[in-house]
Amino acid sequence: SVACITFDLDETCWPTMPPIDAARRAMEPLLAEAMPRSHESGALASLGGAFRALREERPLIAHDMLELRAAALSRVAEEHGEALSSQQVAALGEAFITARSQTGDHLFTDVAGTVARLRAAGYVVGAITDGNADVARDALTAPLFDFAITAADAGCHKGSMPPFLMAAQAAGCHVSQLV
Repeated sequence: SVACITFDLDETCWPTMPPIDAARRAMEPLLAEAMPRSHESGALASLGGAFRALREERPLIAHDMLELRAAALSRVAEEHGEALSSQQVAALGEAFITARSQTGDHLFTDVAGTVARLRAAGYVVGAITDGNADVARDALTAPLFDFAITAADAGCHKGSMPPFLMAAQAAGCHVSQLV
């Protein structure tokens, strides 16, 4: 019997781009301060291109959005004669994840009610995502999920078994009891 129901996050619980766009806007002043030459040249607009190139060049980290973002920031900085310390890269990554995780205001209208009904029926409710939104960082989404597993947590995309095995462990059930 089913013990745990998992949801993808982007395009299941909220639209993908509004939280990402808001996070990018929130990051602009932080990036301008940390990478002034890159910012002044407009190079930060090409961060997405660096991100995509690194996904192809470094397939072993293609599942880890935070690691890809860190590598892309470092690459763009280096291309513009700037050096980011590992502490700066980590702080910028944390700031992005926190901003990107502000998803509660974007929840699709039926999500909270659906999750409440599932919980009332006795199911454990979790999230498995290839993205990097951290549901625990948003006051509106945190109470919806008993756990969340990202591709970075699992070391691979959710098309593989590890994210589901981790979810079953987090839910305290056998993987066959998870949907």
